[in-house]
Amino acid sequence: MKTVKVMKPIFRPETESNFVLYPYRVYHLRLYYRRLGMSDRVFDYFAYVDLYRLGAERGEGFIELQKWEVDEKNVMEPLVDDEEARMKAFESAITWGNSRVISWWLPRIEVVRDELAYKVFWIFERDGTKIILDSLDGSEYSLDVLAGKGKRTCKGPLCR
Repeated sequence: MKTVKVMKPIFRPETESNFVLYPYRVYHLRLYYRRLGMSDRVFDYFAYVDLYRLGAERGEGFIELQKWEVDEKNVMEPLVDDEEARMKAFESAITWGNSRVISWWLPRIEVVRDELAYKVFWIFERDGTKIILDSLDGSEYSLDVLAGKGKRTCKGPLCR
């Protein structure tokens, strides 16, 4: 058994289910911009770095985390190390910050908080089909489709 921090699930299946924990590094960054002839600017930035595909998303805040005691087989191991994740978060923050302020200098960046956290993907069965449910946005995906064995079905707010 292993103790991990999990992003608090919003959506849960109504039936009995298993789960997989997908790795992220969550950052609260503070950007300090110097400006000529004007007051300096300070921004808070929240980055969610995918430790499997090295993508970064901006968040509105630091998501609530829960401690779970889980079997290690349910936890996906990160493919991205801490330094790569930090650089991706900084890159994302600078791109966002530079679109909001004009400065001759790159910002000084302070890491206020960072955590290794896992997003829950629920796995359950409905009408004989195995389904994966994203615990944060409610999207559902057929496991057969993801494995390349069936027709595409997707239910949820972010399905296209």
